Amino acid sequence: MTRALKLIFVTVIGIFAAALQPASAQGVDYTGKNITIFSGGGGYSVYARLLGQHLGPRLPGAPSVIVKELPGAGTLMVASYLYEAARVDGTEIGLVGGATATAQLFKVPNVRFDPRQFAWIGSIASDVGVVAVAGRSPVKSIKDVFANKMLVGGGGPTSGNVIFPTVTNRLLGTKFEIIRGYKSSEQIALAIERGEVEGVMSWNYSSLSTTHLDRVQDGSIRILLQLALTGHPDLAGIPLVTELARTPEEREILELVFASQTMARPIIAPPKTSAPALAALRKAFGEVLADGKFRDEAKRLHLETDNPMTGDEVQALMARLYSSRPEVVARVNQLMDTQF
Repeated sequence: MTRALKLIFVTVIGIFAAALQPASAQGVDYTGKNITIFSGGGGYSVYARLLGQHLGPRLPGAPSVIVKELPGAGTLMVASYLYEAARVDGTEIGLVGGATATAQLFKVPNVRFDPRQFAWIGSIASDVGVVAVAGRSPVKSIKDVFANKMLVGGGGPTSGNVIFPTVTNRLLGTKFEIIRGYKSSEQIALAIERGEVEGVMSWNYSSLSTTHLDRVQDGSIRILLQLALTGHPDLAGIPLVTELARTPEEREILELVFASQTMARPIIAPPKTSAPALAALRKAFGEVLADGKFRDEAKRLHLETDNPMTGDEVQALMARLYSSRPEVVARVNQLMDTQF
């Protein structure tokens, strides 16, 4: 064997040996470290805590996983922190709302991040947002909101509970009056109980059924509308938001606005997260979702785990959204201007 061939042979063997080494041997080892999952509170934290219990043992070094809440402006605070200040070694990740993915596309004000730059680990589930109203409210159906004002609680500019009623008011003529400034879905739930607001537009059904299913069952919370492209099996007979469209253009706009529900519980890591760290996180995340014990526990907690997405699938969906017709995107941006 010539010297040149020997060098090639040794190089090839070295490449294969490196590929077969465990992640820790390639620079990812979380032994003795903590992984922090940041969440926005409410149902997001319930998901984050469950994910954390199952994620740590599947990562190299079996690190402990803790959950920290950064409530405010939906999950804008979480996304902003991860974009600007978080460590890029895989030890700081976040569970955010699906609307985070389209914040740049829709030019949401006060957003200092480009969602396309995040390292997308995956999404736990698709979800169905709902319009929910207190049982004591005179609003009995979604048709009533076209004739009568309905006070709804809202968060920050990227919150679905601000963006969605703004869009339907301007596009379809609904009469939602948004009371802004609530930091979490639980604060809005308390505001509904106290009579500060009548309801909310964009309460994820997974969160609602996790924390307030009894109130839905006893009629103290009434569901008027599903905010998604496909309905939830528990909500048969409740109309979809796309059914309110009067023209094909309105339907196209509504489909673009509510597409983010397809990735309702995405997990993100900061931009420039190392490739080995991202690969380890994605692998562990996939193993968690495939674990029957995780799904059983999620079901016990009334958490949705249907239609999860891999990181690659989330990024592919984002690519499709960001390639939408410019005139449709421009119209959506007009409708979504929440600076009022």
